[in-house]
Amino acid sequence: MKNKISITINEKILRDVDGIVDNLYIRNRSQAFEYLIKNALKEDKVAVILVGEGRSNVPKRLKNRYALKINHLTLIEKAIKKLSDSGFRTIYLIANHNILTDIFKIIGNGTDRNIKIEFINEEKEEGSGQALKLLKGKIKTTFLVVQCDIVFDEVNLLELWQQHIHDKNIATISVYSSITPGNQLLFGYVNLQGNKVISYVEKPTPRSLRSTIFSGGIFVAEPEILNYPGKSLELDIFPELAKRRLLGGQIMNTEHLHIHTHEDLVRVRKKISSF
Repeated sequence: MKNKISITINEKILRDVDGIVDNLYIRNRSQAFEYLIKNALKEDKVAVILVGEGRSNVPKRLKNRYALKINHLTLIEKAIKKLSDSGFRTIYLIANHNILTDIFKIIGNGTDRNIKIEFINEEKEEGSGQALKLLKGKIKTTFLVVQCDIVFDEVNLLELWQQHIHDKNIATISVYSSITPGNQLLFGYVNLQGNKVISYVEKPTPRSLRSTIFSGGIFVAEPEILNYPGKSLELDIFPELAKRRLLGGQIMNTEHLHIHTHEDLVRVRKKISSF
């Protein structure tokens, strides 16, 4: 429910407010005021980090990628910093007990950043979708999900969030375009129709590839996603949402920085050092 109010405001401040209206995500003065007030009050946005080391087929020397250092910060520290700086005040971390213990030693409980970090024990690793369902009953509003093997310092999380709210999808994923996909297709590839994902195929073979647009490991979702059947987001839930036209996609204008191999790690470290 929204209430109509009348206020008196300085003319210059009003011009500044009008300046953030972009006619896309913030379409009028009322939405601009609402956006600024929510940020001033530090709206309690929720984020989830899926660690899932046990589910990933990665080289042994790259296990525990959350602890790899990029410019003096571990991947998990970079993720927490980015989320905190973007206004997320509650963060759920999902992993097995040993990993959670290790991560706690690195980041603590979040009080130094005025955020709340809740550690969710994934006793048995059965898939990304099953891991997310551990949050049933805990999350009752829109939330953000990120994978722990990506560096997303330059990603505009607010734009992704606002598009999701505007389009009213069950989930909206970040997507990237690759002109020359490699022989080893490690991601979920999508077909887009406007902002709608109309098909989602996880790790297709080069011969079956029908798109060069792939999922970037970040998405915004509604709590309803936790009710969809399937243990894997990528193999079960995202394809079903795409089929029902309930999955959105936003093409990112930044480089996708994902650490799956030692070569990826070297490339990302070199890239970040040049920022």
